[in-house]
Amino acid sequence: MNHQSNKNITGYILAGGKSSRMGVDKGLLLFNGEPLVLGIIKQLQVPTHEVIIIANNPEYKKFGLPVLSDLIPGIGPAGGIYTALQHSPSEKIFVTACDMPFINSAAVDYIIQHSSQAEITIPVFFGKVQPLFAVYSKNCLMKWKALIESGETRLQSMVEMFDLKKIPVEDNPIFDDLLFTNLNNKTDFSNALKSVENEN
Repeated sequence: MNHQSNKNITGYILAGGKSSRMGVDKGLLLFNGEPLVLGIIKQLQVPTHEVIIIANNPEYKKFGLPVLSDLIPGIGPAGGIYTALQHSPSEKIFVTACDMPFINSAAVDYIIQHSSQAEITIPVFFGKVQPLFAVYSKNCLMKWKALIESGETRLQSMVEMFDLKKIPVEDNPIFDDLLFTNLNNKTDFSNALKSVENEN
């Protein structure tokens, strides 16, 4: 796989949420023997130029990567994406969440390689767009900020306001059924661990 064309892509992991449904900071939970966020870091390091964590918890600094606080806290992933767009040294960013343990570098690379000139390149899995596994252009910044200021913070609605390249991936073997799994609560977490145990 040729990663040379990805050197202008910065990877951002959103770990700034309150994790209220989980009760603890999700990204730091041990999953399959290592912090959840560490597995995601490893999957982003190959296909992107640099990996940066957006988190309000200074404990994330222990992974040796830059950690940024949300510029607009309290509005969930929309604020994290705004922070990433504002900060990014590159023209494009790849954004994912800290609670997606089944992502893989091949899938990240696939979306990056197909990102073209669209403002946002986003996979569609069985009819649902996946804004937390997508490439965003720096050109989105001002409009993204304006949407937030208008009170819109739902990612599914926000992305539809841009020049959007949708990539159906349900028939692509790189994107298995678990890839877009989010661990929102303890039930999700235990189910995901069972999936890993069943594979081993």
